[in-house]
Amino acid sequence: GYVSDIIEGIEWAIDKDLDIVNLSLGTGTDVQALHDVIDKATRKNIIVVAAAGNDGKAVNYPAKYTNSIAVSALDSNNNVPSWSSRGSEVSVAAPGVSIYSTWNDGGYKNLQGTSMATPHVSGLAALTLGEPIPANFDKNHNKQWEVAEVRNYLQKNAKDLGQHGKDNLYGYGLIQGK
Repeated sequence: GYVSDIIEGIEWAIDKDLDIVNLSLGTGTDVQALHDVIDKATRKNIIVVAAAGNDGKAVNYPAKYTNSIAVSALDSNNNVPSWSSRGSEVSVAAPGVSIYSTWNDGGYKNLQGTSMATPHVSGLAALTLGEPIPANFDKNHNKQWEVAEVRNYLQKNAKDLGQHGKDNLYGYGLIQGK
């Protein structure tokens, strides 16, 4: 696809007042129009979750943007595979190896990649939105989840892996449900 298609899809999500946009995709190119629409979505209180990338190098766009929640992949031993992109932009990690998923021939297939990890984070963000916001996360005291509050909640509740604290492989760690 084209970056313009991604932008159009995010605009559609904004127009439909969706809560979360899952971006299991990426590019090595910083496109200002993509950055702008990610910022616009965030201002509309839409959570943007994006795959970090699969080249073992720097985090790709749009995950690299500050307003995205960048997701790295983990294997079954909670290790980041060599191909999972890394960098200070990584927010959290989720399972991304041997994920049984739909495939474009109408069947199913075991897949791997940060694109497989990202929906786990989007799903947990959706479940989080369905819960009352704890007072210690409600920064503006309106009893409504805001993007920054969901991000903070996911990060604070992640299981720290790798180096203590936030690091370039795991971010804040493996996402955790209740």
